[in-house]
Amino acid sequence: MRDQTTRRRTRRDERKEATHQQVLDAARTVFLQSGYDGATIKAIAAAAGVSAGTVLNVAPSKGALLVMILRDEYAAIRDSVDRLESALSGGLMDRLSALVQVIMEAQVRHEELFAAAIAHSWLWTDASYEETAGQMSEAWGAVVRLLSAGIASGDLRADVDPHEAAAMLEDVYLGVARRARGARLDMAASSAMMHRRLQLAIEGLAAR
Repeated sequence: MRDQTTRRRTRRDERKEATHQQVLDAARTVFLQSGYDGATIKAIAAAAGVSAGTVLNVAPSKGALLVMILRDEYAAIRDSVDRLESALSGGLMDRLSALVQVIMEAQVRHEELFAAAIAHSWLWTDASYEETAGQMSEAWGAVVRLLSAGIASGDLRADVDPHEAAAMLEDVYLGVARRARGARLDMAASSAMMHRRLQLAIEGLAAR
């Protein structure tokens, strides 16, 4: 008997997917040019050559559009961090700094988008907040594993929860990212600030 749950793709499906991607591409362009606050559904619709209603059919809000755009970006960061993890050597602080540096460099490549995501996850509490925050945290999986290894080796206190510690370090990271952007620091100065703050945090977790 023919499976009724599957059907052939139609030209309508293809047009719908093309419009979907067209809106996301336009939203990315508008976010990069105008920043999150300056972007509007109307401007995104104009850039995509569609109506505002069509944009809202793709995503119900500007925040939801941002989440959809960044999904692939965060997946790429997570893959980069995971690949680096297996090649790391040196002490705990050196390995942690290397992982965080990869995250920072990836976010700088699309600074306006990630700045919007950081502000969005920090200040908002709507339905898309959870997905934005969750996408950010996924990139920190390697940090959780590194902290777990540090606990097992005795470098960190035995009572440290690696997930809580990673969440704390992510908060440190987000705070430095916001401060560095506000002060218009270059990558070298931002990295130096990040290293200092991470070192302070790790010293508090270290075994005595």
